[in-house]
Amino acid sequence: MSASRGPGSYLAALLALTTIIAGASGCSSTDAGPRLAANLGTRICIVNSWTESLNVTYGQKDTSTREGDIPPGSQSCAEGTKFNGTDVSGELALPDPALPFAFGATNPWVGEPSAWILQREDPSTGGYDTYHLCTSESGMDVGATRIWDNGTERITITRLGDDQWKEFTLVLESSQGQRVGNDPCKGGSG
Repeated sequence: MSASRGPGSYLAALLALTTIIAGASGCSSTDAGPRLAANLGTRICIVNSWTESLNVTYGQKDTSTREGDIPPGSQSCAEGTKFNGTDVSGELALPDPALPFAFGATNPWVGEPSAWILQREDPSTGGYDTYHLCTSESGMDVGATRIWDNGTERITITRLGDDQWKEFTLVLESSQGQRVGNDPCKGGSG
């Protein structure tokens, strides 16, 4: 009597081989942690530590705690998860005559999480939809900060430890008296 060589036997042999290979895999259960962290969305909280109210609007987000006027001592948070592009982005409008700032934060599938600040070009120059980079766009490790200070206001972005998201804070406060970052903000995006 000969062994059956039909499609069912080949399927059974393939399943048995797959089970053996999976059991012998060199992957430990701890390898799943970094892979899962790379799939996290991004959350950024805008903290108003300045002397006046600011206005926050989000252009890209899944959810937010509040938009509109944020009085001194208050904050607004938003989170987002995108397969491609920026997870969370928005605009900070300060009282006149300050030009608005755009901000963004992301956790790309390939690369490090990052956050950045841009400033809108003065509309009187014809560049209303042009933004200039105030801080670097490269990745940020946990605990890293980016500071932009123009002598009037200071914006600090900090990467916090991971929770349900890749976490960032953006704090707006009065200048510390020293210029830091690109001032005027340079480069273009728009």
